[in-house]
Amino acid sequence: MLTNIYIKNFAIIDELEIDFYSKMSVLTGETGAGKSILIDAINVVFGNKKTNKISRNESIDTEIICQFKISNNHILSYLDEKGLADNNECIFRRKVSNKNISKIYINDKPVTSSTAKEIGSLIIDIHGQHENQLILSNEEQRKRLDNFINIDNKKEKIRNIISEINIFKKSLLENLLNDEDYNEKYSLLEYEIKQLEELALDPVEYEKISEEFKKLNNADFLNIKIDECKNLLESDNNGDIYSLFSHINKNLEEISGIDENANYILDENLQALEITKNLSRTLGKYSNTIRSDKERLIILNEKILILNNLARKYNVSEKDLSQILNSKKEQLENLKNNKKNIEENNLKIKNNLNEYHIIAQKISETRQKKSLLLEEKISSELIKLGMNDCKFKIDISSDKSLINKNGYDKVLFLIKTNKKSKLLPLSQIASGGELSRLSLVIQLETRSNNDCETMIFDEIDTGIGGAAAEVLGNHLSTLAEKTQVLCVTHLAQVAAKSKHHYLVSKDKNLSSTTLLYLDEDKRINELARMIGGIELTDKTLQFAKELLS
Repeated sequence: MLTNIYIKNFAIIDELEIDFYSKMSVLTGETGAGKSILIDAINVVFGNKKTNKISRNESIDTEIICQFKISNNHILSYLDEKGLADNNECIFRRKVSNKNISKIYINDKPVTSSTAKEIGSLIIDIHGQHENQLILSNEEQRKRLDNFINIDNKKEKIRNIISEINIFKKSLLENLLNDEDYNEKYSLLEYEIKQLEELALDPVEYEKISEEFKKLNNADFLNIKIDECKNLLESDNNGDIYSLFSHINKNLEEISGIDENANYILDENLQALEITKNLSRTLGKYSNTIRSDKERLIILNEKILILNNLARKYNVSEKDLSQILNSKKEQLENLKNNKKNIEENNLKIKNNLNEYHIIAQKISETRQKKSLLLEEKISSELIKLGMNDCKFKIDISSDKSLINKNGYDKVLFLIKTNKKSKLLPLSQIASGGELSRLSLVIQLETRSNNDCETMIFDEIDTGIGGAAAEVLGNHLSTLAEKTQVLCVTHLAQVAAKSKHHYLVSKDKNLSSTTLLYLDEDKRINELARMIGGIELTDKTLQFAKELLS
């Protein structure tokens, strides 16, 4: 709901600020006073109008501020999504410098004109001579019909179905392989796994064959070194270690015979002599394990070369080939599962599509049936508003191949305003007043809680009077029970139905527009002026009082 507007240096306004309220408000005034200037200002702050030549005084800045109180959860969620939320307040501000540099802010955060337009269209629906009214769009027309027939539950089901389909399709795109690619990848993995199973060794096994190869490859060298060690330990020329320890032992026995305290030295030498004997035996045993096996060496060499090549292929060490094997097995299993998932997802998509078509068909049938009732209601109300030769028609074209959150149907509102004309889309209606009245009636019949919280009508009363004017006023007042209504009017019958009344006037000396909230007495005078002209008479004043009562 619009709660306040501030305008400075705009068109024929020097500066003004005014509060607005819920229910129905009217703006009246003499021709040329600038009754539509507020609508122009709102369009500027919403980014809907160019800013060149809008300043009253080009040497100072122009500023327009519109303050709204939002209760619509859909709008509040959208503001939050855009990072523009500020409780339930929404303040639009547009500043145009004297150098024509323009900036738009929502809740003190800079936004683009496209964002301002988008959010502004959610908050206010403006019906004027030059505005692109929401009702002209096919999307809005479908929305109006759907509000009337109340199919929100079915449409919610469709949205959920399409959301699930999109999830399954995304999964398919991530895993999808055509049959040729799948078979090629499957065959390659099978080959690699078979090769790795035949050749790859775990780290322990690889260490074993590496040690065996190293030992066989150096067998002759090892035997030479063992022989050298054995010769040093014991040989036939008494130059070996064993002979030296034996000689030392004899000397120590002679020393112990003289000094028993030297027995421990003799014991140590005996231990060393025993260790030497054991070392010689150990070397002998080890020597028996060293054999020269050329055939085995060739086999091991070939196997290690194959493992080396395989390791280079996968850019790992030979010890890690077993990990590659496990990884390939996992990839193959995933490929099998993906194939299974693809089949399952395709089945889920098929089942969801079947359910979608069942619901979409029901929605289409409901639209076709209930649209006839809405046609009758709207046509009847238009006649009451003086559009006697008007005929309203809802055209529904269905495309059963269409997968859309709103179902199969494209909805188009058609109208003819006189007997000789043809049924044409609303966008081809020449009269802004007729279109505004039609939009008013449609709003009355199809209003929902997610619609704009404020509606502004300009020229809605063009070309009507008498009883039709009173019907129009009643319609606007009824609509205002559900949404804030601001109406620019020149008919007293319409103005009298409002809850709040603003007088738009121009200071003749300053040629500047002002806006005044009227109390009851001033309302009576303004209504009397609208009825009888500048000169107020007892008769017009009495008629004005009767209208208000």
